[in-house]
Amino acid sequence: MAPIKGLKGESLLVQIGDGASPTEVFAHDCLINAERGIQFSADTTDDTLPDCDAPGDPGWKETLKDGLSATVTGGGKLHTSSVADWYAWFDSDDSRNCRVKVDASAANGGGYWAGAFKLTNFEVTGERKQYATSSVTLVSSGPVTWVDAT
Repeated sequence: MAPIKGLKGESLLVQIGDGASPTEVFAHDCLINAERGIQFSADTTDDTLPDCDAPGDPGWKETLKDGLSATVTGGGKLHTSSVADWYAWFDSDDSRNCRVKVDASAANGGGYWAGAFKLTNFEVTGERKQYATSSVTLVSSGPVTWVDAT
């Protein structure tokens, strides 16, 4: 039996680009320090195709993909040094280049998803006698691509 090539959660990194040109630098922000993930979804359109030989019989439904998107979520304990930057991003209509890195070697399936994302949700919460927490949601604005680790 061969075990799976697993990845610890802390090795899934959400990296935000600094917007520099010509060489943009990507770094993991400590605001995302506990949970993180990426979800892919597709808008679909359904249509039913009739059977030409038996037009009265039910036709088979076909599903066509119409639009693709990716959503990145993350959060954890509030990293207060990052609050102003995240709020400025939320308060604008700007997209930022982001990567979601699977921090593993090429032989173990490492690489990253890359694309432009908008910050659509920024939440800060706290309870008495506990450290405040934060959560963010980023939604793709254009294509997201996969790049293999080198």
